[in-house]
This record gives sequence, structure tokens and C-alpha cells, in this order.
Amino acid sequence: MKSAMLLTMIFVSLVLISLTNSEPGFNGTSPGCGGSNCHASQTGIVTAEVLSNFQVRITVTGTSNDVGGELVNAAGTVVAVVNSTSDNPFILTAPSSGTYTINAGYKDPSLEWGNISAVINITGIDEKLIGLKPESFQLYANYPNPFNPSTKIRYSISETVFTTLKVYSLLGQEIATLINEEKTPGVYEVTFDAIDLISGSYFYQIKAGNFFQTRKMLVLK
Repeated sequence: MKSAMLLTMIFVSLVLISLTNSEPGFNGTSPGCGGSNCHASQTGIVTAEVLSNFQVRITVTGTSNDVGGELVNAAGTVVAVVNSTSDNPFILTAPSSGTYTINAGYKDPSLEWGNISAVINITGIDEKLIGLKPESFQLYANYPNPFNPSTKIRYSISETVFTTLKVYSLLGQEIATLINEEKTPGVYEVTFDAIDLISGSYFYQIKAGNFFQTRKMLVLK
């Protein structure tokens, strides 16, 4: 009788351990995966789509089992987390507009996770995603906008090319050169400080090889 009870306890313990290990394991406090027995970082397994109302739809490829993920703000704080769900894709909701990192992954069939970045604009509608390996050149809307005294400008480079990023007045006068060098593929962010400028509209323009794009921003003091 005791042997049967012991075998039952061992079986239950093994089942619990198995179920625990099958969960992705994002704890909602420390971003990403750290410590022993950590997930292996993999590129290309996480994709995302920014929806309305600051929601992000996240898809993890490479498994048919439970997935999980977290939303991390620019300060490195986890603001939303799903530790384990059978829904794939699943939804995370940001508390406000801004730039976020999405960490997501799974534990079965192996410990793997990846990440991607998302920019959510003021309205939370018609946002752009920024991948770690962008497929095209792009200049994104600055954030915040209007701003005082500084704002952040993001841009993506899909191939190695000489790149300039400049700020102009409405009359076409060059105000500042933010970037003037060769850039390798990736997503970049630069801070523009307008502390010495008066209130008004300004343009910022990127030139990367044959690609160029101009956007408008507003200094409001």
C-alpha cells in the first residue's frame, strides 16, 4: 500500500514538473531571460502587429505548445506580460504610446525566445513595427510630437550605406546634422534637442543612398 502511494506521489510530481517546464516562464519583473537554465536567444521567431488602443498582436513560430511574452518600455520596465497561453498569436497592451521591446518565446520543444521592437504613436492607430533586421529603409514619426525640449527620431537601414539625418527650418535653413556617417543594417534612434529653438514647425530628412524621406515636427514652448 505504501509502495503504491509512493509511486503515485512520484508520478504526480513528475507531471507537475513537466507542466512547469512547458511554460515559457516570463515572470513579469525582470525583462528577458536571465539566470541558469535560460532560454536561448533566437532571431526571427517573433513577429508582431500593432493594433488600435495600444495593443500589440504577437506571434511566436517554432512551436505548437504554449507561448508567452512581455512588453518592456524604453526605461527597461516590464509593463505587460503573459506568462503562458495556448493562444498564438496573443495580445499585449501597452499603458501608453512610446517605444517598446517585445520579448516572447516558449519552453517546448526547447528553451527559445526572441525579441522585436514596436513603436506606438500618440493615437495608437496605424503604427509601424521596427524589426531587428529591417527589410526596407524607413524614417519614423518622432516621439513625442509636439515636444519641448527634446524628441526621439527612429530610422531603419536595410543595407550598409552612407546616411545623413538633418533638421531644417520651414524656409529650408539647415538647423542641425544628427547623422553623417556610414550605417550598417539595423534600427537606430537619435535624440534631437531643440532647447535653443523657438516654437514652430521644423522638418527632418534622412538620405541613405538613393533613399530619402522628410517628416515634420513641432516645437511647442
